[in-house]
Amino acid sequence: MPKYHHSHILKKYFFAWNLILAYTFLSVLSTLTVSAEEADNLSIDDAMAGEPQKIQPYIKETIKNWNLKCIAPQNSIERCEANQIIFNDKKQPVAEISIFKLSDNQVAEAAATIIVPLETILSEGLILAIQDLEPKKYQFKFCNSLGCYSQIGLTKEEVEALKNKEKASIYLKHISSGDQQVIIPISLVGFMKTFSKVIKP
Repeated sequence: MPKYHHSHILKKYFFAWNLILAYTFLSVLSTLTVSAEEADNLSIDDAMAGEPQKIQPYIKETIKNWNLKCIAPQNSIERCEANQIIFNDKKQPVAEISIFKLSDNQVAEAAATIIVPLETILSEGLILAIQDLEPKKYQFKFCNSLGCYSQIGLTKEEVEALKNKEKASIYLKHISSGDQQVIIPISLVGFMKTFSKVIKP
């Protein structure tokens, strides 16, 4: 078993809260391509992307460790996602996960975008481990000034586990960690109630 570093080794690579709120939601809606297993075959509707400069995401509600983050474009219903910013011991954000529902005709039950710090080793991919389920490895889609993005699909089983289990974690390798994996814990406290308020398109 490899040794793990706590996520505090990423502390100097945090990104700005306001930029995360604005960019992540829009990038999810406009660029996401996911499947239930390999994250490369399932396209979601990008009609809500609209005109980015007119769409301002906002936190509608905070439930425990999760935010209900929404946008309300003109001439459309409100769209929301379950969002969590993951902080290190110094209260600096080191990762972000956003999860929203997909329509009934999609392969996956939900889609997620995970943002991790720059200088993550992209060739190693990202592993999402949900308690009691087999961990899955995903590739990164792109990086920008905020961080590196992995955009994935979640099966019904995985969504139910996120609702009912206590733990999930992100595993990755970072330039500062050498050959050792970094583990970033995701709190599932509040996810069930937050996700129940996300409207399916």
